[in-house]
Amino acid sequence: MKKQPFEVTCAIPRSGRTFENFLTHLKKLGVNKIEIDKILEISKKSKSVSNVDFKEASKFLQYATEQIPCFGLFVDRKRKNRPYRVGFLGYEWIIDDVCIRIEGEEPHNGSSLIRLDEIDCAVVGLDELLTMTQHHLRNPTLVTKWGMYNYNIEKPTDIRIAGSAQLTRYNSILGQDVQDMVGFFLISKPKTSKSHSSKTHEPKYPSDFLTHLSENGQRIFVKGRYTGIVSTAYPNLKIISVEDVEDAVMQAEAGSVGLEIVQTGNTLRRKGLILHAAPLFLSESLYVVDYQRYLKNYSVQKFIQSLNPIGYFDETHIKHFAFWYIALEKNMGELWINKPPITELFCDQNDLENGLRPYRLQTRYWKPHDVYKQSEAIAQVEEAKKKLQGYYETYK
Repeated sequence: MKKQPFEVTCAIPRSGRTFENFLTHLKKLGVNKIEIDKILEISKKSKSVSNVDFKEASKFLQYATEQIPCFGLFVDRKRKNRPYRVGFLGYEWIIDDVCIRIEGEEPHNGSSLIRLDEIDCAVVGLDELLTMTQHHLRNPTLVTKWGMYNYNIEKPTDIRIAGSAQLTRYNSILGQDVQDMVGFFLISKPKTSKSHSSKTHEPKYPSDFLTHLSENGQRIFVKGRYTGIVSTAYPNLKIISVEDVEDAVMQAEAGSVGLEIVQTGNTLRRKGLILHAAPLFLSESLYVVDYQRYLKNYSVQKFIQSLNPIGYFDETHIKHFAFWYIALEKNMGELWINKPPITELFCDQNDLENGLRPYRLQTRYWKPHDVYKQSEAIAQVEEAKKKLQGYYETYK
C-alpha cells in the first residue's frame, strides 16, 4: 500500500515531559495506542542508556528503530557530560482524516522553525517562545501570561498562539491530573535571623523583592537561556548565568537569590528554598502556529481544530489553574513568601489593559480588539475570576 504524503508538520520536543504528555494526548484523538506506548517506553529508557561514546549509544538506537522507525541520536545538552541519546525524530499519523508529520526538535526551536517557514505548528512553552521571539513584541515585560502574547506582537511575524495544549500529568498532592503550568519565580536561600527563632523575628522580605534587588544592584542566578528575558525586564540586575539555579543558590551565601521555572515546588521544598511572590511570567505547553499557513491551508485548520486549543479564560483552563495553584500552595506552605491571591495571579487590571482578554480561533489574528465588544470581554474576565475563586475554595 502506497504511503500517504503528510499534509501538516508539527514540531514537538524530542524527549521529556512535554513530549510524553503530548503523545499521551494523541491517544485521545484516536492515534494508534500500541505505537504511542511503544514510543513512550523506548523514550523513557533512552536516558538511562545514553552514552558519551557514539558507538555505544548507537547500539540502543538500532534496537529502538527495529521496534518502531521514528528515532535518532541527539546530544543531551541538559546533562553536564552531554551524552548521545536516542530521541524522537519523526512519525506520521492520520488524525481526523489528515496525515500529520510529528517531528522531534529542541524545545526552543519550534518557534524558530515557524519563523523560517519550515513547519506549520509546534508545541512550545511561553518561556521558550519569549526566549526566541521577544524582539517581535512591543514590550516583552508586559507579556506575563500567554494570553497577552498575540496582542503585543509589533514587528511582522506569522507566529501566533492558538491556545493552551492542555497537557496534563498526575499530581500526587491533589491525587489527580493537573495541567503542566509553571511559573518563573524568584527563589532564595533563607536569611538567618540572629535575634530569635520565633516567627515574629523571622527575616522580612519586601513585597516586590525583584524590584528591590534591581534597585540595589544585587546579583542573581539565572539559567543561561533566560538571561535575555530577565535583563530586558530588569536591566539593573547583576545577572550570573548558571546551568543549575537551585544548586547555585544553595552553594552561595545565605540570602542568595535566583530565578527558576517552578511547577510543583518539590525540589525547592526538599532543599528548604524560599519561593517569592508572583512569578515574572506564567507558562505552559501551547499550540503555536504559522497563522498565514493556517488561513491558507484547510488541512492545518482541521488539525488545529482537532487538537482543540484551550483559551486562557476557558472553564477547563480556569479549573486547572486552580489545581496548579493549590498544589503549589500546599507543597510550599510557609516557604512561599508574599504569596499573591489566586485571582490576582490569574489576571489583574494591568493584564486587561495589556491585552489579556478572551479570543477564539475565529478572532482575527487571534488577538482581542481594543474596542469591539470590550465591555463584554471584561465582563467575561470578571466571571472567570469568580469561577476560579469558586474552584479554589472547593478543592483547597
